[in-house]
Amino acid sequence: MKLGIVGSRRRHSFEDGELIKKKILELKPSMIISGGCYLGADKFAEDFARELGIPITIFYPKLREGKKYTQEEIREAMYERNRQIAYESDHLIALVVPDRKGGTENTIGYFKRHGMGEDDLEIL
Repeated sequence: MKLGIVGSRRRHSFEDGELIKKKILELKPSMIISGGCYLGADKFAEDFARELGIPITIFYPKLREGKKYTQEEIREAMYERNRQIAYESDHLIALVVPDRKGGTENTIGYFKRHGMGEDDLEIL
């Protein structure tokens, strides 16, 4: 099973990391998929995949270094990255915050529209 892990950069505590690790150990994925952010769920996903010897696929936003982008172009690149994560995942873990907006919610939306059921989605 390919496990997508996404979440807010605001959820980066030790306890959040332990929650992600517990889920990885429980689900025993064959691959982890994430978005490569330096903080929060993406970072936990990458660190634990390496620690546990699980292959990881990281989808980065397609933005070239040195090029100037408009806010709309950046947003579209992020949303495309979120779509890739959602569509490649068989199961999705989302580490959310109370205001529930932004990229994590965008990924959850893509995951649901892709036909994945509630049993395949864990919101933490």
